[in-house]
Amino acid sequence: MNWNDMFFLALPYVTILLFFLAPVWRAFSGQWAWSARGDFEWTPRPSGFFGRRSMGMAALALHWGVITLIFGHLFLGLVGALWGPIILTDYFRWVGLAGGLMFLYGLIVALLRRILIDEVRVMSKLEDYVILCLLITAAGSALWMAIIANDFEGNWGWSSTVFPWLESILTFSPDASSMQEAPLLTKLHLIVSMLFFCYIPFTKMVHLWSYPFEYVTRPFISIRERGSWVPRPLGHQFRRRR
Repeated sequence: MNWNDMFFLALPYVTILLFFLAPVWRAFSGQWAWSARGDFEWTPRPSGFFGRRSMGMAALALHWGVITLIFGHLFLGLVGALWGPIILTDYFRWVGLAGGLMFLYGLIVALLRRILIDEVRVMSKLEDYVILCLLITAAGSALWMAIIANDFEGNWGWSSTVFPWLESILTFSPDASSMQEAPLLTKLHLIVSMLFFCYIPFTKMVHLWSYPFEYVTRPFISIRERGSWVPRPLGHQFRRRR
């Protein structure tokens, strides 16, 4: 097996297995209760208490960038390439460009925040930096292709390399021949993205699989700084915390 086959025949299925099965193993490791989470490291280790102002608009850009990229990849790139109409792939390029710029901006600020803010740096683990570096590489390579290299078009654009390969993977008839002559940045983007999804189940990001799923509909949790107005434990009057 050559390198092309290893990365574009074996790695995609390894990624699928790890991404979907490893969280189940972690959830039931030690005790058979999904909500109890047998793995006690199943936590996002939030650092939002420290240096919140340093993120600012970058936090919004990061999250809206993720939403835009998920929508673009699934509903424009994938659907447009496999089932048509093919014009959706053109929209995918521009939607991905907008989402990628927001995403990359948020990632860079998040990395600088972990490096420059003492409290965040102390509570950070190696996995936090690995996650950010993988995502920055994936986003940066994709933006380079879209803005500078123009690899979405031409003889070896995504429509003639990535989409045929992706279709072969999803239909369980793997064929990596179309990726043999794909641009290096295209290969880098795909490989790094797959490695990221392989790594997710073994990091704090595994909490994305947490049950119950009421997390997305639960009321907002109010976090106040010292000196803010807070309600008394009993009664309806307010006092100032000292």
